[in-house]
Amino acid sequence: MLIGDLVGYGRLAITAQASVLTRKGFSVAYLPTALVSNNFCYQNYALFDTTEYMRQSINVWKELGFRFDMISVGFVASDEQAELLSSFCLKQKQLGSIIVVDPIMADNGHLYSGIGQETIDRLRKMVAIADVAIPNYTEACYLTDTPFSASGLDGESSKKLLDSMRTIGTSSVLITSSRVNNQTCVLGYDVTTDEYLTLPYREVPVDFSGTGDIFSGKLISMLMQGRSLQAAAQITIEKLSAMIDIYQDVENKNEGLPY
Repeated sequence: MLIGDLVGYGRLAITAQASVLTRKGFSVAYLPTALVSNNFCYQNYALFDTTEYMRQSINVWKELGFRFDMISVGFVASDEQAELLSSFCLKQKQLGSIIVVDPIMADNGHLYSGIGQETIDRLRKMVAIADVAIPNYTEACYLTDTPFSASGLDGESSKKLLDSMRTIGTSSVLITSSRVNNQTCVLGYDVTTDEYLTLPYREVPVDFSGTGDIFSGKLISMLMQGRSLQAAAQITIEKLSAMIDIYQDVENKNEGLPY
């Protein structure tokens, strides 16, 4: 089950995730939190809130007895949606669902356009019920009230940031777009093995929209195949880096990676 915004123009959000998962043969269901005309990176966009549709869909699925092996939560448009989704995910979790939360709200040290403190607070509610949370470094800083550092982290501060994420409630966590001791990496903690992870990668100096969506889609596909969190993250890093290498000369990177 993919929960997040459905974007009309651009290869990102739940459309990007679905492209990865369906290609791997997984059956994908959708619960859009908003219909969005285009990427938030553009100066203007139209957004249609789908809260009432979400409520009706969840009620119907409950009557029909639908359940999902894994639920991915991305963009959440309102506090009302956060309450609705928290209840839905917790009930599905009791039936065996794994909850993955990507708290989409910020990057490169700044919140996205139109996002404020209320979004941070509602995404904390979603992280609190996650089995795996996958914020980027900027989002992890906002969620934990940690000062953002453009120069990155050292070993001690990276562990502290991971522990702060776990304090919110998530069982395991991966923090993408991190820099530790001047090395770009994905930081993590795996509750299954009780291990802290530092997974270095070579940074390709381009900025595509939607790479986080591709990352989460590939990560979910690996976890669904029974991979450990570390193995799933490592494979995802390698595949995403290869994609960025191939398409780094694409002119309009706001549209997302060509998949």
